[in-house]
Amino acid sequence: MNVNSLVTIAVTATLSVSLWNGTVSACSRILSNESGHAVVARTMDLYMPDHAKIVVYPRGITRDGAVADGNSARWTSKYGSVTVNSLGIATSDGMNEKGLVANLLYLHGTQYEKRDERSGIANAMWVQYLLDVSATVSEALAEMDKHQVVSVTTAGREWPLHISISDASGDSAVIEFVNGTKVVHRGKSTAVMTNEPPLDWQLTNLKRYKYFGGTESLPGDIDPASRFVRASAFLKTVPAPKTSVEALEAVHGIIKTISVPRGAHNTSSSGAESEDTWPTLWTTLADSVNRLYFFQSSGSPNMFWIDLSKIKFAKGGSVKFVPGEDINLNGEVSKKLAVLKK
Repeated sequence: MNVNSLVTIAVTATLSVSLWNGTVSACSRILSNESGHAVVARTMDLYMPDHAKIVVYPRGITRDGAVADGNSARWTSKYGSVTVNSLGIATSDGMNEKGLVANLLYLHGTQYEKRDERSGIANAMWVQYLLDVSATVSEALAEMDKHQVVSVTTAGREWPLHISISDASGDSAVIEFVNGTKVVHRGKSTAVMTNEPPLDWQLTNLKRYKYFGGTESLPGDIDPASRFVRASAFLKTVPAPKTSVEALEAVHGIIKTISVPRGAHNTSSSGAESEDTWPTLWTTLADSVNRLYFFQSSGSPNMFWIDLSKIKFAKGGSVKFVPGEDINLNGEVSKKLAVLKK
């Protein structure tokens, strides 16, 4: 992929939004994995600013699962990663040097497993753990069997969450906790992910619509189920990408159709209400094959990216970052990374 192609994607990026007063929870993730490409787009939608930082971690970092009961998992990172840190606590998104991508999204109604004797990993650390120790989806799922995800209080509340993972081969999985049981979906059914209800319900609901065996037209509202249908339909009907640039263009275009604009209201028949409001804060794109990680803040028309081939992930290196809210960032920014002070 050449610089001109990257610039083309960045220039075509549209201005997202920062705050709205609607009533629906949101976040979306899309995977394009045809023709040897593996590209993910996701939005982060949250009711308060998360002050995102794009953080680069080297190999060899010793970590703790941050579970308060004294039985936390402990590990040393095998792989370096480029991540998004939210609220100064949670790794909410990222890709490691092997091309594994992980995305943490809200799932209202999540019920985690009853705490048992396994070592625990805080749900805010879930993404970082998998990026640290796994090169593929298969490895990540195996790691999940060793420990237990535990809900912890972050930013004054507990968070019901689910996760999607994908790798450079195009393999993909979604992991949810439903009625106290871990549920793993893997394969083609996991290309799209939004919020509530869980994925099983979303896939059944999808069959009501055109392109999926039903007769109903595509919904245009911001309800999570509607966003799931719309993203699935666009992903199914766009031309198969011939290049990684075309794959990036496709998922970027689709993710913008399900971003939540300022002041949006839920006009779906469900009229779903939430105690919080959830604006689109930022968007990421991750190219697992070419190891490129893109970020666009809601407050900026610019998109910037990190080429992981330009990063030295060697053990003993410094943790570095750029602020996601810096509207002046544009283009490839590996040389603008600054040391993150503890």
